[in-house]
Amino acid sequence: MIGYSEESGVATIRIDRPDARNALTAAMRHDLVDAFAAAQAARGVRSVILTGSGGHFCAGGDIAEMGGAPADGLIRVRRSHALIRAISSIDKPVVAAVRGSCIGIGWSLALACDLVIAAADARFRFGFQALGLAPDGAASMLLVRQVGLMRAKELIYTGRFVSGSEAAALGLALEAIDTDRVDARALEFAASLASAPTLAVGMAKRQLDLASGQTLEAALALEAAMQPLMQQTADFAEGVAAMREKRAARFTGE
Repeated sequence: MIGYSEESGVATIRIDRPDARNALTAAMRHDLVDAFAAAQAARGVRSVILTGSGGHFCAGGDIAEMGGAPADGLIRVRRSHALIRAISSIDKPVVAAVRGSCIGIGWSLALACDLVIAAADARFRFGFQALGLAPDGAASMLLVRQVGLMRAKELIYTGRFVSGSEAAALGLALEAIDTDRVDARALEFAASLASAPTLAVGMAKRQLDLASGQTLEAALALEAAMQPLMQQTADFAEGVAAMREKRAARFTGE
């Protein structure tokens, strides 16, 4: 129920359970982690698209699997955590292509990506309160990082739906466009990123992910550790040569 393909430097990971609006089972969470591990390990992959089948992104966790003993709940939460880590830790940019439902853990998956391209009529929601649950899937941290504390509280406390258009206005999506253009636009972004200097993008991703919790001195120290290493890469040499020769750089990700 998790599709994986690679083409022209772009890996596409597809949540493929359309009969349930791509709600995640425990097995699917495990397979998603494996798919991101495969994308990380593949040297030819330089960017990733995360999307869903059948007009929806992901309607959250499979309610049929919820409940049971406390140990079962802990196992489910840890599987969700492994999935969020798999997306956020990959050293390659990830573009979420969101159509239809994007709910609960599905919204956390999208927020863990680097860029979100949303259909204007997509429907985002954190419905934990409707189930008598506190947030999981790093929802609280991801929301606060994107929209600030007060707006995050409003979205979590009310559990209301947010359209793709509102998500873009709030900074929770990069763009909100017609549904039939989402996949093509996500591929356009991913293809552009696949031609970028992959190692440099990965390092920038680490810097940006850490930025909100850093002091100025910590940010400067991280730069001092990274930049000398980046100057040893083939892509840096190509970038300098291209600038001197006044031509477009041809980065290889090395």
